[in-house]
Amino acid sequence: MAQNLQKKPSKGILKTSRSVDVQSSSDGAPSTSKRAKEQRFDEMNIMETFHPVNKDYGHMKVDEPKTPYSETVDGDMEPADELDANILAAKLAASMNKPPKCVETDSDDDMDESDEARERRLEFEKKRKMHYNEFQALQLARKLLAQEEEEDEEKQTT
Repeated sequence: MAQNLQKKPSKGILKTSRSVDVQSSSDGAPSTSKRAKEQRFDEMNIMETFHPVNKDYGHMKVDEPKTPYSETVDGDMEPADELDANILAAKLAASMNKPPKCVETDSDDDMDESDEARERRLEFEKKRKMHYNEFQALQLARKLLAQEEEEDEEKQTT
């Protein structure tokens, strides 16, 4: 049995590595068979294949003219119109007496409104207010139904 341990197997179970098996020549350089296996890239062919001239890669081309604005030679912007402080102060003073546009009410429309339209508007406002109190109305209705049921039970028992 000890004799079998000292023998080398005739063929190993693992694949042999070619890089280890390559014999180097007498000058220390690897043999020519290894140089033949080196990879070389044809970069011009890669550029033509993967980067064609007409391919746009999803980028948009904008055909609109640039935004027009004038700039002086020094880089300072030219003012379009001069503001007059007196005119601005007069406009502010005039607007101080008016309420904001979002708060203004059209009192003229109320006067021109016909009786039918006014009644419809008032009825609508009444229904809208009732809608917001509907939860309380529902609770009151449930309470009244419960009271009626109790009264019916009392009548049946007596």
